[in-house]
Amino acid sequence: MSESDQSEAVLELGAIRAGDDGRVGPKMARLGQLAAAGWRVPDGYAVTAGALEGWLPAAAQAELHRLFSTPLSGGHQRLAALSEQARQIIEGQPLPPRLTDAVAAAQARLEQRTGRGAALRVAVRSSAVGEDGHAASFAGQYETYLGVSGLDAVLRHIAKCWASGYSAHALEYRRRFGGSSPLRANDLAVGVLELVDARSAGVAFTLDPVTGDRDRLVVEANWGLGESVVSGQVTPDYWTVERDSGRILERRVGAKLVWSVLADAGDATGRGGTVLAPLPAELAQAPCLSDDEVRYICRQAAAIEAAEGTPQDVEWAIARELEVPDGVFFLQHRPETTWGATPPADAPPAPARSFDPVQYALRNVFKVPGA
Repeated sequence: MSESDQSEAVLELGAIRAGDDGRVGPKMARLGQLAAAGWRVPDGYAVTAGALEGWLPAAAQAELHRLFSTPLSGGHQRLAALSEQARQIIEGQPLPPRLTDAVAAAQARLEQRTGRGAALRVAVRSSAVGEDGHAASFAGQYETYLGVSGLDAVLRHIAKCWASGYSAHALEYRRRFGGSSPLRANDLAVGVLELVDARSAGVAFTLDPVTGDRDRLVVEANWGLGESVVSGQVTPDYWTVERDSGRILERRVGAKLVWSVLADAGDATGRGGTVLAPLPAELAQAPCLSDDEVRYICRQAAAIEAAEGTPQDVEWAIARELEVPDGVFFLQHRPETTWGATPPADAPPAPARSFDPVQYALRNVFKVPGA
């Protein structure tokens, strides 16, 4: 594979800007723009959407076409059956040599830059061209795999990311909100990023996600990797912060019974990755952030909002071995879609809303438009 072909297949994060969203998806494009603007983000690279175009053999493409030649219909069992067949077809196909060569070169550069060599753990993240937009189209429907180590595993998980577009929940979402067309290769890019071994992690909202109040920022967090927070596996620690003064208005220690941590790469499975483990008792009752750390995260999230021009939710992690602020990494951000299009705080006030946990989960965990 020539050097120019490799550059079309893989882009280093340092070369990615917001205008590359059509090649690497908004998730990776925003992260590249953050890095260029000076925010601390994990190092990595993106496999472009175009690199996956045409990689499936004709027979596999024909079989996928047969499976999805009629509009998506039927109940969950039918979608689950379609999903399993499609994923077996995709994950059973090796990536083409031109792409494996490009990924191998990028992975070697990343291992060298981080100084971790073959011990490097990465996150392999789907970055769909149509997701995480202002309408939340397909946000959160594709997979991210954490703690992946070694070139062979990275290549395997790139294919798994694309195959995740055929998961039963993604097919159901597509049927309800996106039409009947199956995923196309040029709909999806994949990001490969150094995994932050997080002491604490979570999400910051640059408005109150329940009331829409833009004078308040909200932080939710847990010990360990942020997977336990964004997937709703714990009741996280919670803070609200006054935007102008930085004053902490409310703080709650959540019911944090588990945390997401890196698995032992030499464990019985041999796969590494991450696991949900019981949280040590001394941590379960303790807040995972200091007040100063909460204020710093809020200031940075507000600055990202100012750069984007619309309210954001921002995922972040604090590296275990580094002090704040150097240890705070920003992992991704996206427009807040429930309240972001509404008038700001100086507009006539909207009627007060009572807290509805079901609506909160639909809006902020599952990203269902209009919920």
